[in-house]
Amino acid sequence: MRQAISGSLRLSLLLCLALLAAVIGGGWLLRVSAAAPKPATAPAIQITPNSGKYGTETVVTGQGFAAHEQVAIYRNTRPFFAYNTDANGNFVGVPHPLIGPGPVSGIITITGTGRTSGLKATTTFTVTP
Repeated sequence: MRQAISGSLRLSLLLCLALLAAVIGGGWLLRVSAAAPKPATAPAIQITPNSGKYGTETVVTGQGFAAHEQVAIYRNTRPFFAYNTDANGNFVGVPHPLIGPGPVSGIITITGTGRTSGLKATTTFTVTP
């Protein structure tokens, strides 16, 4: 003998089945989205000023490197100096004259390489006659 299912019981059963289907089927009904992680900042360096005569006093700054790592600064392929980053992966160098072997005029590539992370960034300095 079949018993009739009341309307409220039928509704409760349907809601339970829908909830179960949502959980099993990927949670579309209960999906909670967390805040998207901030994209990592690409490493970058700047040299200020970015042009001048050979021997011009410059300051190299950078951001986007690993926290508390040493960033080696190269002039073309020669080691120039190194700076330590802060907790945010940023550094500000000290004034330093652009000296040593190099062109009388032209472009010098300045590269910063994180010694722990291996992250690299480049910029240029234009030597003016």
